[in-house]
Amino acid sequence: MKTAHSEAAGARQRWRSVRESYDTIAAEYARRIYPELEDKPFDRDCLDCFAERVRAIGPVCDLGCGPGHVARYLRDRGVDVFGLDISAAMVREASRLNPDIQFVEGNMESLNMKSETLGGIVSFYSIIHLDREALFKPMAEMWRVLRPNGFALVAFHEGSGSIHSAELWGHTVNLDATFFTSLEIIGNLERAGFQIDTAAERDPYPEVEYQSRRGYILATKRPPSSTRSTDK
Repeated sequence: MKTAHSEAAGARQRWRSVRESYDTIAAEYARRIYPELEDKPFDRDCLDCFAERVRAIGPVCDLGCGPGHVARYLRDRGVDVFGLDISAAMVREASRLNPDIQFVEGNMESLNMKSETLGGIVSFYSIIHLDREALFKPMAEMWRVLRPNGFALVAFHEGSGSIHSAELWGHTVNLDATFFTSLEIIGNLERAGFQIDTAAERDPYPEVEYQSRRGYILATKRPPSSTRSTDK
């Protein structure tokens, strides 16, 4: 039986492995992944719709930003955006590629931000390194730091299993990746307090990306309903 202490220790080790692995592959990852939106029209359409919603209410955080290609896409569409990633080397790559955008280190399970400071959050495939049981925590953090009526756009790999990678592009890594169903994502977002606006899925683009089905959820942080006073 897992204890709270053992679960916390496991989470720390998992994030340490993620950070160290992406520090190792950051330059190669940036080279391969930074231009990928050029070949993903569905992703671009999702980001265009998101940009329309958040442009006037920013700032927006690109959560798990990698080399900053999503942040770049949004900035070029007039969005006040910054990026956050757990890997210091990835933050450096993102800053090199996008000198006009701010990138910072951070962990999506514990955001170093005040409550209700953001107009939007975009998380494109960055929840993949969460354990299934740990999915709710970053959703609750997203809800906390968003302003009322702010938006969260979450993209993820569809499925019910997980995979482990010990090597990637000739580099030694230690990465576990989890596939989530749309119902899992929706359930955790709703549990955190979000209202689901849209949900979509697509098949993978051949020869462009890892061949997993993709899911996209757009959610809104609705303010609590006002209650009428019963005072006479």
